[in-house]
Amino acid sequence: MSLAGYNKTTMARRPRIEFSGALYHVIIRGNRQQNIFGNNRDRLKFLELLRRYRNQHGFLLYAYVLMSNHVHLLIETRRSPLSRIMQCLNTAYTQHFNRQHKKVGHLFQGRYKAILCDQDAYLVALVRYIHQNPVQAKLVETTEAYRWSSHHDYVGKNRGFVDTECVLRLFSEKRSVARKQYAEFVNQFMGRSDSNNLYATRAGQILGDDQFIDKVENQLETLTEVLRKPSLKELIAIVSDVCGVEFDVMRSRVRQENVSFARGVLVLACREVGLRLSQLQKEINRDLSALTRWSRAAENKQGKNTLEKVLKRLNA
Repeated sequence: MSLAGYNKTTMARRPRIEFSGALYHVIIRGNRQQNIFGNNRDRLKFLELLRRYRNQHGFLLYAYVLMSNHVHLLIETRRSPLSRIMQCLNTAYTQHFNRQHKKVGHLFQGRYKAILCDQDAYLVALVRYIHQNPVQAKLVETTEAYRWSSHHDYVGKNRGFVDTECVLRLFSEKRSVARKQYAEFVNQFMGRSDSNNLYATRAGQILGDDQFIDKVENQLETLTEVLRKPSLKELIAIVSDVCGVEFDVMRSRVRQENVSFARGVLVLACREVGLRLSQLQKEINRDLSALTRWSRAAENKQGKNTLEKVLKRLNA
């Protein structure tokens, strides 16, 4: 398998290329290179959120590694665009981190990096690249020694939420053989600098040969039509139906418990799908402090379950 890097450059800050079935190598970094995990509870919370949004948005997670000040994810999107997934994950984790550590403001460094990858050519190499990060950073001597990566799912030590089957089948149909061959493949370049050749010529948003890049760029308009952010009107209609409360009632001064709950679900749903609360403010004629109070009415188990119903309806 070739580990050549980008063969074409793309313009900086161009719009995300998003379509169902796209494979992305996502890198999230701490603001000003700060640590994004204060302790193991934070790491467990991040993984809990990653599992939650995988279930809600139906994406495939092929690999992850949690480093001190950044995270690598290998994601194949399905029902939801990557931008929506990352908005949910980053917002929820930032709220947790700031609450736990009495912080305010941004936790992550601006725009996350997302590289669209040719799955046929690079899937296995990307899994190895991600799992070897702690070794290359000299945190550990072997991939097995680092707790916070999906490597353990591949060798059978974890039964987590990582989608390992697709990668393991590339080694062997027999699982025990596949795991052994995968481990040998990952350890093949252990401790050698050429394991970083995958991104030696990093220059753009796409990892693939000229044919793959041309195919993506030629089909860009068609591909991006597949995934879209829902409108506020669409979201309001679903929340109203799921909660059994008309939007006119939500906008009123009624203080009934079920109405407050519906308002809270609506606010949380807006955050989840990446809609600006300023849009909801204008529609509902309330200030941001009111929306924040409303959200607290749904920050419980019932609210979580109701929100999941809303998102499933949205992604159906």
